[in-house]
This record gives sequence, structure tokens and C-alpha cells, in this order.
Amino acid sequence: MAIDQGTKNVLRLSISFLLLFFAYMSQEYIQEPLIEEKHKTGGNIDPHAGYHSFAITYFFFTLSCLFVAPIIDKISAKWGMVLRFSAYIAFQYGFIHMNTYYVYITSASLGVGGAFIWVGQGKYLTENCTSETIERNIALTWFIFKFCLLGGGIFLYVLFYNQKMNEFLESGDYKTFVYICCSISLLAAINTAFLPQSVYVPERKKHETFAKTLKATFKIMRESPMLLLVSIFLYTGFSRSFWIAIYPTCIKFTPALGDNTAKLLAMSGIATGIGQIVAGGIFSVLGKRVRILGKDMIVVIACVLHLICFVLIYLFFPYDAPLHPTQNVGTFEPNAYIAIFCSGLLGFGDAIIQTQVYSFLCDGYSEESSHAFALFKFYSAISSTIAFFVSKYFTLAGHLVLYGVFAILSAITTVLAQRLYFHKTRHLNLNLSLFN
Repeated sequence: MAIDQGTKNVLRLSISFLLLFFAYMSQEYIQEPLIEEKHKTGGNIDPHAGYHSFAITYFFFTLSCLFVAPIIDKISAKWGMVLRFSAYIAFQYGFIHMNTYYVYITSASLGVGGAFIWVGQGKYLTENCTSETIERNIALTWFIFKFCLLGGGIFLYVLFYNQKMNEFLESGDYKTFVYICCSISLLAAINTAFLPQSVYVPERKKHETFAKTLKATFKIMRESPMLLLVSIFLYTGFSRSFWIAIYPTCIKFTPALGDNTAKLLAMSGIATGIGQIVAGGIFSVLGKRVRILGKDMIVVIACVLHLICFVLIYLFFPYDAPLHPTQNVGTFEPNAYIAIFCSGLLGFGDAIIQTQVYSFLCDGYSEESSHAFALFKFYSAISSTIAFFVSKYFTLAGHLVLYGVFAILSAITTVLAQRLYFHKTRHLNLNLSLFN
């Protein structure tokens, strides 16, 4: 069966994201434990700079999301992404010396760059999908993209197979690691610069100023379907913050899991990647047949899986595991197999939720995709900022209660959104006057 040009474009875009986030997330996954170790050896960096960096990144990401849509509409999704890849490379390079101020400044730049990249991705995807290919292409994007986690986990496993985090720093291997990450990110930028023109570009509205396009974003923000999706938008931010930084830190700070928790951390990344890839693979195969079950029911299943995972983590991890290395235990003795299983389950559930959110927005806001994805990333970034801000104060129970509440809210509001609005029409704004 021939592959249409839109799908080919989506595949090319997916390769760029695979390369960029293989490099970035490999570094991100060990960021806080690495900085903590550097501080112990007398490095010029705050021990919690990893958490602070995440908070700064998502704070600026939050602010930027509301303003990037008009810019991307002007310069195109492709060039919006390309121009901001430099922010990722600059941030990664800063780990050569790990200076607190450099990390914080580049974290802010990274937040702005991330807004361009993710909103641009959503717009480019929408412009290369039809109603027949949307579920398949989104799942395919996720399937390819999430090999970055699997590849990054294997990469870290090899790095830490015979050495612990302090040995990794002392040997100077981490500098080689940073150079490799920067080079791969540069390849991603080059590949994105040569992406083909989108296939299904909507007709540009005449004389639309920056102020008008910004006003359109705030108009969509107030619409009932978008308001119902706010809970799941927020939950995607909480979920990602947990599996990318807080949960890996729990593993690293729980020595009862084994002698080399850095190696276990890499195995956790592999498991999360496998979970994400399996979910993406399932939905890329099922494609539009997913509609039979319904996007809302799929989200409910994913939220239930995450709630089960939260219970297991609460039972098997010490209450203070997110904060510092601890000899405490949870209700049961920490178990490496349970830890890895939870990593996979977190990745699997997160991939399901993310792909369904993309499907909701591409279906419902095909002509305003940049505005809709900007709002999605805006709310997601708010919750990530909150999660990282409170991370050095919250015990494990505090995190899990917060995320559990939003998982339940997401399931409820998604069902309402699907039943009230998203089943009525492919493009919501054609009929919104009926509901407002």
C-alpha cells in the first residue's frame, strides 16, 4: 500500500523528534541525581538545581505558549521549530561545567524554545493529516518518537553498567556524553530544516494581525470543549514531570533497590520507553478503528492504569524518596522488579493519554491547530511548573495524591467532552454557537 505524502512528512518530523529527545531526555533523566552528585564533590551548583531548572523551564514554557501561535502562523511550523533547536543545544552544552546561573538562564531559553517546538509540531502534524489518517499518523509519530526513551535508556545502561554516578563524574565520561548529545541535537535541527512543505495547509486568513491571532487563542480558551479538556491537559504535565524526573530520582535515592541504582535508573528509562512504544504501536496498528471504543474510554483505561501504578509506588517506596538518599522503606521492602514494572506502566499510560489528546485537538480544531496546541502546552506546562516547584517540599504521598486526583478528574471530564461535543463534528468551531 502506497504511503501518502502527508504521512511521509510526519515520518520525517518524527525522526527529528527522535533524535532531539534521545539527546535531551537521556540528559534530562539523570539531571537531578547528576547535579546532586556534582554538588557533593564541591561543584559550583545548587544541589536542587535540577528541580529548579525544570521549574524555570516550564514556567517560561507556560508564558510562551500563549504567544507563539501567531508567530508560528507567520513563519510556518517548520521554521518555528528549527529556530528554537538552538535553545536545546545551548542547555545541553551547559553540563560541561554545570554552573548554577548558566543552567538557570539556558533553562529559561529552553522553555521558550520548547513552546515553539511543541506548538510547531502540533501544527505540522495537523497540516499533514486527514480524517482518515489522523489516528494512525499521531500514533505513528508517538511510536517513532518514543524510541528516544528506549534508546536513551540503553545508552545510560551502557554508561552505568560498571560505574556509579560519582565514578561517571570523576572519569570525565560525562563530558563526552554531553558532546554526543549536542551533536545529535544538531542533526535533528538539520533534518527539520529540510522538511517538505505541508500537504494540507489551510487557506491563510487575510489581514490577520498578531493581535487578532492572539485574540483567537484566548477566544478558544473560553470555549466549553476546551474548558472540559483543561483537566487532562494539566494531568499530562503532572504525569510527564513524575516519570521523567521525580520517579527516577526516587529510584536513585532508594539504595535498598540495589548496589547500583544508577544502572537501575537506566533500566527504568528502558522500561518507560518500551511502555511508550508498545502503546504507540498498538494505536498505529488500530488507527481509525480506535473510534469504535472511543477516545474517552481509552483515556479512562489509561487513567486507571496510572492509579494502579501510583498505589504500587506508594506501597514499595520510602515516603522521602523524592527528597534525598534514604534508608527508609515503604509499606513493603523496595523491589527492583516492581520499580521497573511501574516505569513501564507509567510510560504506557502516558502515551495513551498523549495520543488521545492530540487526536481530540486535530479532530476538533483543524483550522486553529496552532492555537489549540498552544493552549494544550500552556496548561501542561503550568502543571509541570507546579510539580517541579513543590518537588523539594513534597513527600512521595503528596505527589501521588495530587496526580491521582487529576487522573480521576481527567477521566471524568474527557468522557463529558466526548459525549457533549467531540462526537458532533470533526471541526468544533463550525457548530460552537449551538452550545454557547
